[in-house]
Amino acid sequence: MKLSNAVLLLLTGIAVGAVAGILLAPEEGTKTSKKLLKKARKYKKILEDKVSDYKDKAADLKDNIEGAAQDVKKRFS
Repeated sequence: MKLSNAVLLLLTGIAVGAVAGILLAPEEGTKTSKKLLKKARKYKKILEDKVSDYKDKAADLKDNIEGAAQDVKKRFS
């Protein structure tokens, strides 16, 4: 399993667990809604940060591959 898939599955599991825990807790609907919203914002930020990190890593990898391809092309030209 790729690391990105594992991270996504982990975050999904955490989110599902948090929602289930909050929904099963004996509190008022408004408190539950506020908790859900707070956790959703928290996990949204975490996910956005991870996506940004993976985009940066993908761009770096692309640059490295392009550079290596140019080196190979020069050697065999």
